[in-house]
Amino acid sequence: MTHASSRLFLFLGAFFFVALPALASQADDRLARGRYLANGVGRCFWCHSPLNDGDPATPRPETLGTGDVLDPETPVVAPNLTPDAETGLGRWSETEVVRAIREGVGRDGRALRGDHPSAYYSVMTDEDALAVVAYLRSLRPVRRSLPRSTPAKSRTETVQPPTSPAKATSIRTPLERGRYLVQLGECLGCHTTTTRQGTPFRELAFGGGRRFRLEKGFGFEYAPDPSFTPSAKLASPDETKLVASANITQDPSGIAFYTEGVFLQTIRTGRVAGVRALSSAMPWVFFKEMTDDDLKAVFAYLSTVPGVRHRVNNTEPPTYCPLCGRRHGLGELNAPVQR
Repeated sequence: MTHASSRLFLFLGAFFFVALPALASQADDRLARGRYLANGVGRCFWCHSPLNDGDPATPRPETLGTGDVLDPETPVVAPNLTPDAETGLGRWSETEVVRAIREGVGRDGRALRGDHPSAYYSVMTDEDALAVVAYLRSLRPVRRSLPRSTPAKSRTETVQPPTSPAKATSIRTPLERGRYLVQLGECLGCHTTTTRQGTPFRELAFGGGRRFRLEKGFGFEYAPDPSFTPSAKLASPDETKLVASANITQDPSGIAFYTEGVFLQTIRTGRVAGVRALSSAMPWVFFKEMTDDDLKAVFAYLSTVPGVRHRVNNTEPPTYCPLCGRRHGLGELNAPVQR
């Protein structure tokens, strides 16, 4: 071996000695980020895993990611996300999984049901989307055949239109990151009700009032919702199983009294200021896994949301609300919207 070739050999050896651990560290970081997103703000396993009964509902660890039948009558099915080749994502490419997450398009090119929140996930950065894919590939492959969902008759308009993926450089400040996390968490969608025609009631953005029915500790959107006149009869006779999403704006009827500390305590414990229990329609069991910095960023962004005067309370008997047209606690105290 010549002197020059030996120097090259030593250089390459040193390069691989440094590069391989660095690459392994990057892979570990990506996997950890994917785990954090999927089990936290992305709440993937709220739908894609069988849940423990009770309130709040949590995924069963032994069947994580194996999918679930959410509505057996329709049916609506959340598919198997484990890397099983026959019934899961084992044969899907990385690009196909990312497209399904952010664009709501299946491997066969067909649109996924609107139940999949692709409009909210559309903002996910390339780095975060690939991290989620890496984490899903790390799950234990489980062969579990499930029926296909019945195609939705039509896609309803979402409160959040699809957006272009964010750039990692654009979510560095707490406010920017909070906006990003609020979209990923679908906060706007759950905390904004719809009009009589089923379109988003944009004047009430983040103002609450969207109604959910509780089954086994899980909140399913109550739709179509018949309430729009004081005398409207409910499709379900048991109104006690319906809950309305809270007003999370800075109006006094919302969360103006929250401090950053109260917000963190509420999400961490599932109790408002550590006292009144949140409904399991609110996926706080996933959001509590977020870091303090991320929760503080969410609160920082919500603190900039324009106030909406809309009293909503699930501890009071439901009454007709002339503002949103629904029935919920303190509804009679609200004034009709001024157009």
